[in-house]
Amino acid sequence: MIRPRPKGFNTIFRNVLENGRPDVFIAGDNAQAKADVAAFIQSLGLRPLDVGGLKMAHWLEGMGLATVGLAGNGVGHFDFALGVNEFAG
Repeated sequence: MIRPRPKGFNTIFRNVLENGRPDVFIAGDNAQAKADVAAFIQSLGLRPLDVGGLKMAHWLEGMGLATVGLAGNGVGHFDFALGVNEFAG
């Protein structure tokens, strides 16, 4: 039986993974697989953020393209990552 695998890490540039602690967005339909991937991400000192089922992987691809566009234009370099800030109130 083939298990659907979660998607993650495609919105983060390599140098950011080497030097920073970015949020890692994951998507998948298999709850156990996502839990395993989330545990692995946490073991690296990173924060996993579940964006939903595998259909959301399509939108993670778009986020990856947005990071490339930001690197070449708005931010102007590759030393950044998309993330989530939580605000109280």
